[in-house]
Amino acid sequence: MTSRRLIRIKVLQLLYAYSKKEGVSQAETERDLLKSIEKSTDLYYQILLLLTELRHKAFLKIDAAKNKHFTTEADLHPNTRFIDNPVFSMLSGNRKFKSYLLNHPISWNDNLELIQFLYQRIMEHPIYKEYMDRKEVNFEDHKRFILDIFTEIITQNDIFFQTLEDINIYWNDDFELVLGVVYKTLKNLKEGNTEEDNIFYAIYNEAEDLDFAKTLLRKTILEQDENIKIIDKYILNWEIERISDMDKLIMSLALSELKHFPAIPIKVTLDEYIEITKAYSSPKSGSFVNGVLDKAVAQLKENQQIRKTGRGLME
Repeated sequence: MTSRRLIRIKVLQLLYAYSKKEGVSQAETERDLLKSIEKSTDLYYQILLLLTELRHKAFLKIDAAKNKHFTTEADLHPNTRFIDNPVFSMLSGNRKFKSYLLNHPISWNDNLELIQFLYQRIMEHPIYKEYMDRKEVNFEDHKRFILDIFTEIITQNDIFFQTLEDINIYWNDDFELVLGVVYKTLKNLKEGNTEEDNIFYAIYNEAEDLDFAKTLLRKTILEQDENIKIIDKYILNWEIERISDMDKLIMSLALSELKHFPAIPIKVTLDEYIEITKAYSSPKSGSFVNGVLDKAVAQLKENQQIRKTGRGLME
């Protein structure tokens, strides 16, 4: 998923809520949109924090074993490769990471059972045994281990996703994009990274994506009646029960994007909203929305309401 598609989805969801609630202002809806976008970044740091919490869990286990009344040789001289993994330190010790956690309400304190559950899964997995039993490891080996437990254990677990949804129900749509950025962050770590380095990635382009989100929301609200008139003109031959409020709202969003973003090719906009329709409307809505939008685009072109800039953008 691209950041732009996620923004389109967020705008769609807020517009749907806006259309169903009385007394909600455009300004309030715009604030909710920006808050929703910011929450995607919270999810990014929440997942990175989870990794460091797993290391902390391992440290507590080792410390508790050393302080038992009856200790074994393994308790007194444990294999500390897991807690010594430099990737954990690069994350937890990074200045930007610590600053973000300090200024945002992100924590796993209310979900320690997930930490325990995932920690146990990791300890029992062959990936862990192979890593801990190696005679020697270098930085790339440490990093590969973290990537493996992230992709093969954490992100394959339904309880992980359910817990995140319980923390914030709106994160469900963010998973695909944010998990990809987390993986990119881990994969691109370098052995020489320091606490001052910016090793993190933005979920969105703050200038371009936020402007896209606000403009798309505003234009669609202002042009809703105008867009619906165009849509209604081309749905006369369709079975009325197949036309939902969500279908109309998706098409209205598409029309406003076509009219107000000259750098986005027509085909890109149409393809994006067809994909969104398949996920957020009825199973048969995709072909319906596609057919209506094709006719609406022809009208907008004829009226010169679509003006694209750059080579190849008109088709």
